[in-house]
Amino acid sequence: MKKYSKRIWDNVAQDYDVIWEVPDYTPILQSIIQDAGIDLSMDVLDVATGTGMVSIEVAKRVGELGLVLGIDYSKPMLKQAAKKAKGLGLHNIDFILADAHNLPIMENHFDAVTSCFAFAFLSSPLKAVKEMIRVLRSNRKVSLVEWERPPLNFWAEHRKRVGIHDFPESELVKILHDSGLMKIHAKRIQVLHRKPNVSGELMRKSQLLSGKIMRLKESDAEGFFSKIREEYQKLPPEKKKHGWLPILYVGTKYLRTLPKSGAFMKVRGVRFKHRFKFSEFCDQLLFILY
Repeated sequence: MKKYSKRIWDNVAQDYDVIWEVPDYTPILQSIIQDAGIDLSMDVLDVATGTGMVSIEVAKRVGELGLVLGIDYSKPMLKQAAKKAKGLGLHNIDFILADAHNLPIMENHFDAVTSCFAFAFLSSPLKAVKEMIRVLRSNRKVSLVEWERPPLNFWAEHRKRVGIHDFPESELVKILHDSGLMKIHAKRIQVLHRKPNVSGELMRKSQLLSGKIMRLKESDAEGFFSKIREEYQKLPPEKKKHGWLPILYVGTKYLRTLPKSGAFMKVRGVRFKHRFKFSEFCDQLLFILY
């Protein structure tokens, strides 16, 4: 079920947060929360939570009466997430080991489902989205972020070669639509790829970790990122203007189908079994109500 090696994530877990320390990804976290309509007292699922970067921010947002569950298939990643949450004194968040393609969770349970930088590594994004929808309550939103295709061909080709799939926007929108989500919209998020005053040493550590995720040898990583910087400067101004940006995708789950044949429904205290067409259901409903 999993396309990308769990061992890679296990190996980078202890230092993974360094990757988030160099850039300013605050706009990503804000966009995920705001566009999903996440608010106080909500129950939220974060898929492929990693070390809890998104889930911890969501837990702060939903407050003590809300609940956040982060799932990941890397135990060392979850260990780091739990450690951070405990250090922050958050008691409304939990983490479990689980596969995004087969969530061990009941249907219609969460008020929002989030995910960040995960779909590029999944073997079946469509199945993962369907699982997200299954556990999401009606009229609620899935909010996820993925990188756009890198602006340099050699960079994009390397990621593809090692099993990282960078979605064209139209492809991921289609997956979300085919899964059953509606009112899908996508927008690019402006981020600062390097905060002011970030040391050269921290930058180097971040690049080495990114290199591991892209299956680069440590001896090759520095040269690879140097080439990215050099080739990027040669790009036309219109391509350099915004850099490499993450894209936020949001879709809403609507209840569009009747329960399966033979299921029971309850309307104003009247319980009946239906095995008929939609038009017949409407006639029965009108009879009961009036």
